Amino acid sequence: MKQLMKSARYCRPSFLNRFARDRQGIAMAEFALFLPVLALLAAGSFEVARYALMTQKLDRIAATLSDLIARSGSEAISETEITNIIDSAIYMAQPFDISGENLIILTSVQGRSGESPEILSQRVAGALDGVSSKIGDTVGGDATLPSVFPDAGSGETLKDGETLIVAEVYYNFRPFLLGDLGFFGDMKIRSQAFFRPRFTDTITFPSG
Repeated sequence: MKQLMKSARYCRPSFLNRFARDRQGIAMAEFALFLPVLALLAAGSFEVARYALMTQKLDRIAATLSDLIARSGSEAISETEITNIIDSAIYMAQPFDISGENLIILTSVQGRSGESPEILSQRVAGALDGVSSKIGDTVGGDATLPSVFPDAGSGETLKDGETLIVAEVYYNFRPFLLGDLGFFGDMKIRSQAFFRPRFTDTITFPSG
């Protein structure tokens, strides 16, 4: 009976009013409720920063690779030279490790009078599923250039004999934090760059 009466005191209106007005611990409760949201925002900001930095890295790699080839004073780049140029991409990507998750496609394209440009040579390094060159993949076949290159008619986007060095770089971006939680899957980032040869009319390189 004493225990029952003691319990009944907590049901009195005065006690219930005091309990309703008590704000102790409310900040901790609110923090606990918002903690998952804050953690998700922090992880998302981290991934967005990684994605933006990786995109900038790929832009720089594509521009550097095509520029290095375009600066060659030889019309036929040797196997050693083209291998060294491609290997430099791994170092330019640091602190990211892109080895095994990238595809590099270097293409030499030459214009033909009244026709689509021709692929003179192409070098592919790395492999990614479902990814191929947007320019074309057949040496001696037609090359497809972006719409930014004007069409002079009959598919002619380069003048007869005009050469273009194209670098395409792909990377399989894996979210570091949010990927394991299932919010985002792998994303393929692509960058490309175009340079004209500086010192020769044409430049070719081994296909490897």
